[in-house]
Amino acid sequence: MKFKRILCSALAAALAVSSFSISAFADNEKQMSVTVRIEGISKNLYYDTVEVPYTGDNLTVQNALMYVDEKNDDITISGVESGWITAVNDDIQATFGGWDGWLYTVKGVSPTDTVNNYNLSEGDSVVLYYGDPYGVGMQYPEVDASKISEGILTFTSQDTTYDADYNPSISTNPVTDATVEWGTDNGTVSYTTDENGSINIEDKYLTEGKHSLSISKLSENGIPLVLRLAPDYEINVPAKSDESSAESSEVSQESSIESSTTESSQPEVSTESSAEPTSTVSTTSQNGKAPSTGDSSTMTIVALTTAMAFAVILMTRKRNNEEQEDRRTARHPAGRLHGSLHVRMRQLQQLRIQHQERRLVLQNHRNQGRFRSVRLQGLRRDPGR
Repeated sequence: MKFKRILCSALAAALAVSSFSISAFADNEKQMSVTVRIEGISKNLYYDTVEVPYTGDNLTVQNALMYVDEKNDDITISGVESGWITAVNDDIQATFGGWDGWLYTVKGVSPTDTVNNYNLSEGDSVVLYYGDPYGVGMQYPEVDASKISEGILTFTSQDTTYDADYNPSISTNPVTDATVEWGTDNGTVSYTTDENGSINIEDKYLTEGKHSLSISKLSENGIPLVLRLAPDYEINVPAKSDESSAESSEVSQESSIESSTTESSQPEVSTESSAEPTSTVSTTSQNGKAPSTGDSSTMTIVALTTAMAFAVILMTRKRNNEEQEDRRTARHPAGRLHGSLHVRMRQLQQLRIQHQERRLVLQNHRNQGRFRSVRLQGLRRDPGR
């Protein structure tokens, strides 16, 4: 009974610890929905909305990128854990021998903060992209579709330039000589933006409904000069009607995952000069920890609790089996007979040993008596001895 009481107490304590650890883990872990897009040198490498788990108060851009790297076998972000993004898959920094490398934007804006210091909010969109804005330059296209009924699309960019003292200034410039792909029922048609950053789409391709849209531009040696639009970016062409209704109809530009029209693509200007790509990241978030996708200590406690409970159950079963065997032996006549014979045989064995000991003692006494008799006879024959 005492053993059973100790067993019940141990099990209750183990279950209490396990329940407390699990509830604490559930309370501390949170999730945030973030859209992550990675634009490589020549193509899009990744685009999805993910639920990133984290603990503490903040989720950083670094945390989101580490989560994408961890959960996707076809994406490898080299250096993200050590603090400097050197490559994504096969697109390695300084491929073209200059300051080209990996940079990032959040909601279309390039923050002045490093990746580890920028805290994300629910629904933010992060774009990690390859470029050389401090060398050959980089533009961030914004689409003006207000004249789509006439077949006109215009692409502009808020560009930052620097004077001799590296003081920044922002100006709106057309995105010229860029290749634009317009989706049709049979595929895509290509256009090149003119000096105003515009293209003119023929009427036969202006069918009612949604049309995919993409833009790209490379330097002579292949460095991206514009940030590509999201892979699912679309322009919705309204139905043709009379001229007045056509002028008042609203044109829809949308991306099913990432909003590309509500935020400017222009990088936020920093008053501090820097000639290096801004993809430098820290291996720890603001709370001093990398993103947590699970509490290993909690899992360890649960595993230990389960193992302990299993071991206790086995011990209890073994003890019960032994007690049942003892009771069964005591109840069965053959068992009682076997026990009695065993005890009797041990008693007989002890009697034999005692008998042999007595015989040895008696034999010793006899030998001593014979020795005394011989000695007395000798003394009688030779009294001088």
